[in-house]
Amino acid sequence: MKGSSAIPKELMDSLVLSIVSFLNRAGMQPADIEVSFLAGLRDLSAKKESGGKRGQKSSAPIGCDTIAGAVLRAWHRDAAYLDDLANPVPLSMSGRGRSLTTLIRNQDSQADAASLIAAMQRTRLIRKTSNGRYLPNTSAATISQMHPFAVDHVVKTVLRLVETVTRNMRLVNSNHSLVERYAHIPDLDANEAKAFSEFSRQQGAACLEAIEDWLEARRKSKPRTAPGRASSLSAGMHVFAYLEQPPESKSRRNSIKKSASTSSRAARAG
Repeated sequence: MKGSSAIPKELMDSLVLSIVSFLNRAGMQPADIEVSFLAGLRDLSAKKESGGKRGQKSSAPIGCDTIAGAVLRAWHRDAAYLDDLANPVPLSMSGRGRSLTTLIRNQDSQADAASLIAAMQRTRLIRKTSNGRYLPNTSAATISQMHPFAVDHVVKTVLRLVETVTRNMRLVNSNHSLVERYAHIPDLDANEAKAFSEFSRQQGAACLEAIEDWLEARRKSKPRTAPGRASSLSAGMHVFAYLEQPPESKSRRNSIKKSASTSSRAARAG
């Protein structure tokens, strides 16, 4: 902690424990987690020795959307996949014209469409209708289990937060900074927890809807793989609320664990 005496060690220990616990829940064994941490420390040392030029990874993977979330978003926004009432149209798995495979490949040409469709069915993001076509169950990729979709979402949320904070600290002109604010009180009436959950979900959904409309109106016409890629970049906004969890009985904790969810548009979770 040399050079960081102003940062409480207990706070940093809690941060590391939170990350390690999440990695373990996501399926990583302690030995694998240790290897990842050691690799990170080696990259950090190499970066310092090279003056910050080595060890820097491209931010492209961080900017990329979760494929499942991108598919659901396009299904609810692309006019080619909407009916006259602006509702998602049922799609066959494959075939000429509109299909779920085509929609997936439009988001990621390298995606394994069959595997993604099966995974989205297992996680109840989409359903198969009686005539064999598919429809989305929700407009947001809300996952109620520790599935790779959920892990991908959480990891990118953390990476993007760190990236935004680091970017803002380096800026000379604060007018160009990205928003990274929070609202907090230490003593919310416990009886208002449910009301807060509902209120924050509604407000978060409205915020994300406005941000997404603004972004969609400013998309480049060419895909990122085209020569015009340099003139486009990934942009977005994450929204999530937090609520302190009071001590719970074992049965209550199990109930919460079963119903917990995460979403690529968190304000629409639930």
